Amino acid sequence: MMSDKKSQNKRILSIDVLRGLTVAGMILVNNPGGGEVFTPFEHANWIGLTPADLVFPFFMFLMGITTYLSLRKYQFEWSWACGKKIVKRALSLWLIGLTIDWLVMLSVQYSEPSGFVLSFLWESLSHLRLLGVLPRLGICYGLAAVIVLSVKHRYIPWIIATLFVGYFVVLECCNGWSHDSTNILALADRAVLGVNHCYVWDVPDPEGVLSTVPALAHVLIGFCVGKYIMNTNGLDNQIERLFIIGVSLTLMGWLLSFGCPVSKKIWTPTFSMITCGMCSALLALLIWAIDKHGHKNRLTTFFLVFGVNPLVLYVLSELLFIPFDVLPVGGHPIVHWAYHSVLFPLLGAKLASLAWGMCIVGLVWSFGYAMYKKRVFISL
Repeated sequence: MMSDKKSQNKRILSIDVLRGLTVAGMILVNNPGGGEVFTPFEHANWIGLTPADLVFPFFMFLMGITTYLSLRKYQFEWSWACGKKIVKRALSLWLIGLTIDWLVMLSVQYSEPSGFVLSFLWESLSHLRLLGVLPRLGICYGLAAVIVLSVKHRYIPWIIATLFVGYFVVLECCNGWSHDSTNILALADRAVLGVNHCYVWDVPDPEGVLSTVPALAHVLIGFCVGKYIMNTNGLDNQIERLFIIGVSLTLMGWLLSFGCPVSKKIWTPTFSMITCGMCSALLALLIWAIDKHGHKNRLTTFFLVFGVNPLVLYVLSELLFIPFDVLPVGGHPIVHWAYHSVLFPLLGAKLASLAWGMCIVGLVWSFGYAMYKKRVFISL
């Protein structure tokens, strides 16, 4: 019994490594140097799935697993300390996301200083995007935590199914497949948030109000998988069950995609199933290689640096956009100068864009590595 308990409580290094891989991928995808990028690093325009579409849902699936790990010590019962932790983390993620958007808006205003002092306060308040990547993480974590503390866990799969089916019905009955402003998701965003607080680069908002419903179910899948695996004795059994879950979810999502297309932009149920399945299978492979057979090398350490401080390093990557997009070199912002004057002449358009993204990943990693060496781990 002692060995079984020790096996259950042993930390799985592969979770941190895979989480680091997703964070590095998010940073790379979010920081192209120019307009032309290789197809794998570009999100699907509407229906479809590319490698770039995998990184965010992978992170959310892993967040579901770590939600199980973090709330397990409270025995999944409400307490002051537990409630305080949930509220703090959820609000912190949302507020950090809003702050980053506000600072980016400030940098854009600064780059066009005409009327800056008089117009900035109004513009920052009346056009601030209220949702986004970090707010979605905060909302889904908070709601998922409330559910797993308030509902018997055997009912959670039924909640997931209800959320998926209900969302699909809304898409089918309310023009949810149109890639324009008549989509029910876009209408809901404008009604709830106001037109000035929505995503301006695409319609509907890829992290909008209604698509939070399947995203919540996505995190709950991660929680259920985390509970199932962590209560399984032995790495061999964990690997086997993770792989079976991964293949089953991926196959189910693919079969259902003939009736419910796969789309990250509206976070369809099939998108959640396929990405959760792929992440589960990849995690099984990493556990087999790293935790079972001990295959640890410099590449493992590289991604582990991102994985042990994921949110801090992601936020840092977002903040780096500001100086690189504002500070001038040769009369142009740093990113413009580096891409057009240095990278593009040497590498061409797509390779130059990739090289700039890799430079940002490397710069963020250097900060993370310094924290890692000093054993500094920051969590919300």
